[in-house]
Amino acid sequence: MLLKKIGTLLLCSFSLLTAKAQQQPKEKSSLLWEISGKDLKSPSWLYGTIHIVCQDDLHFSTATRDAIKQAKSLFLEIDMSDPQEMQSLQAAMMMPEGYSFKSFVSEAEYKQLKEWCQDSMHLDVAVLDRFKPLVLLSLITRQYFTSVCQNPAYCEAELVKLAQEQQLPVHGLEKALDQVAIFDSIPDKEEAQMILKTIGEPEKTRETYSQMLQSYRAQDVTALAKLMTETEDMVRYKDILLDARNRNWVPLIAAAAAKEPTFFAVGAGHLGGNTGVIALLRKQGYTVKPVQ
Repeated sequence: MLLKKIGTLLLCSFSLLTAKAQQQPKEKSSLLWEISGKDLKSPSWLYGTIHIVCQDDLHFSTATRDAIKQAKSLFLEIDMSDPQEMQSLQAAMMMPEGYSFKSFVSEAEYKQLKEWCQDSMHLDVAVLDRFKPLVLLSLITRQYFTSVCQNPAYCEAELVKLAQEQQLPVHGLEKALDQVAIFDSIPDKEEAQMILKTIGEPEKTRETYSQMLQSYRAQDVTALAKLMTETEDMVRYKDILLDARNRNWVPLIAAAAAKEPTFFAVGAGHLGGNTGVIALLRKQGYTVKPVQ
């Protein structure tokens, strides 16, 4: 269970950091999109998740459930049902021997972080000292989300349950280690500053989550994409956190959809915009249309 929570928190941290993408032409909003045309014998589906959502907002439309019933497999960003994936993720979260979070911040900043963790999470930050900054960022992200939504639920976990009920195989568009490697490419000191900025601007962070929830409820993938790339940090790292992953996913989506009807579920912030998955699939000649 701990391994799955770490995986879910990792996904959530991507949701917060990848906050504002690009604009795309106005069309009907939906979390569910049908992929057809080109060489596909039957349609597949693309679904936008928000990773962590209020329990009351976690409900799949009749069209979404029908699409899952017609699908022959489920693809998520990473296969969180695979124990080996989660074990490799846990190992990759540890700092090399001799490293400490204290190395990346000043004494005053470490004190600020220690006090925040104690007050907000009732946790001694020393417990996390050997973990990479990404783990702490993920825990802080979840803490802020629960301040907005006291009864959180996990979209990917629910999709896995639906897939298992139908005995559908579950796959990942990337490996858990791929996601960790993305954050490893960002200097640790910069990740530490992201953390300090997050805890130093609590109202702004809560407002970001509130806006994400509002856009999710409206099924507005364009608004979610914009929120996913709004921060100064995202401006610098948008390509590795968002665009490059979209480009990597599209050939995998095309190959899987060519074999059989498939249900793909990724963070909704990856769908909209000129470099989003929808636009990239359309550029490849596929018809991608919203399903109400």
